[in-house]
Amino acid sequence: MNNIAHFIHAGGFVMYPLLLLSVAAGIVIVERLLAFRQFGDLSPGLLDQAIKLCRAGRFDEALRACRQRSGPLAASLAAIIEHRNQPVREVERIVEEIGQDYFIKLERLLPVIDTTTTISPLLGLLGTIIGMVGTFQAIAAQQGKGNNDAVLNGVGEALYATATGITIAVICFMAYNYFAARLRTVTAETEQAATKLLNALTEIHHQERAAHNSTGIGREEADRGVQTAARA
Repeated sequence: MNNIAHFIHAGGFVMYPLLLLSVAAGIVIVERLLAFRQFGDLSPGLLDQAIKLCRAGRFDEALRACRQRSGPLAASLAAIIEHRNQPVREVERIVEEIGQDYFIKLERLLPVIDTTTTISPLLGLLGTIIGMVGTFQAIAAQQGKGNNDAVLNGVGEALYATATGITIAVICFMAYNYFAARLRTVTAETEQAATKLLNALTEIHHQERAAHNSTGIGREEADRGVQTAARA
């Protein structure tokens, strides 16, 4: 603990905003991990299960299976099945609205990590400049006295601030890219699954209409045959 306090003190006043940024970024990273676990579930296997049940005409079971899962993909599939008798454009609007609610929740607070990634090395650079200025001042003041403690302190302040800023930036950069990639994956797979289910339901609807039309034509031909036989 004393080493940490010494490290912070030796880095100069720039270490304090860097410390605040690191704490804020750490809290956001943990919170985002929990958020993606809650709102970013892609429900593996649910799409195939829903399509299979819909093809079998078991729409209630498909809807129940979707509602038992969490995440944008399950919610989108449930909305499609629930509103399957409405026009496709209306269903797409509903799905888009549901997806946007989830995507906003997943994207929330990510700018904090992005901003920390940008600011941290700049603050470290500022600490470096301040430390080097102190170093040169110490060199000028200590010429001929043989005391290099002030010079070493200035160099140490510069190195501590730079190392801290770069470390924070690297961690936040990795975290931001991870969450951004997860968000892109969730968005793409949700949209793809919704499109596949919509296409499957459209195909089922066309098959039902074709079967109904063929049945109606067969009945008309049978009725005509009966009428012809009766006339004869």
